[in-house]
Amino acid sequence: NDVFYPRGKGLFRVQLLQIFNRWGEMVFSKSNFYANNAADGWNGMYKNKPATTDVYTYVIEIICDNSSILNFKGNIALIQ
Repeated sequence: NDVFYPRGKGLFRVQLLQIFNRWGEMVFSKSNFYANNAADGWNGMYKNKPATTDVYTYVIEIICDNSSILNFKGNIALIQ
């Protein structure tokens, strides 16, 4: 995968997508966008340069089609 973005059936809008490095520094943040759209995701860049190969942490808050709110946290292994 070249882009990390929320995708799935029944997802309406992404309230928040944040990605942090191992030191807690935010490397990507985006809010209020539609799910299932790769153009709104993280492409592995940080400060206009490819991010270091490492494990990153993500936080996602999504509004579903039925108006419920889901929160997800996890890890991404970035290999470039």
